Amino acid sequence: MLVVLAGCASMPPPTAEVAAAGAAITVAATPDGQHYAADELAAAHNELVAAQAAMAKQDYDQALQLAAAAQADADLANAKGRALGAQAAVAAKTEDNATLRRRLLDQEQLK
Repeated sequence: MLVVLAGCASMPPPTAEVAAAGAAITVAATPDGQHYAADELAAAHNELVAAQAAMAKQDYDQALQLAAAAQADADLANAKGRALGAQAAVAAKTEDNATLRRRLLDQEQLK
């Protein structure tokens, strides 16, 4: 029993991992991220808050696991926000091009 407790006590606080998860959430919290990946951002934020609470209780193993989950969800939110934002921009440009094409064809017919 003492060996198990000694092993847990020697784990350093995962401050860098918790900070990295927070930074990843900040990066992902773009307008596209907030619009297209709100659920993933919320999950990442909740996991970060739980990791910080675990750090306060000196439950460093739990804090490390939660920080890793927060980082993964933030990375997913970032990728999803960027991808769906780009997809929406392409759709808007495609519609703009179609509108311009119709206008040009209408002008050609008037000549």
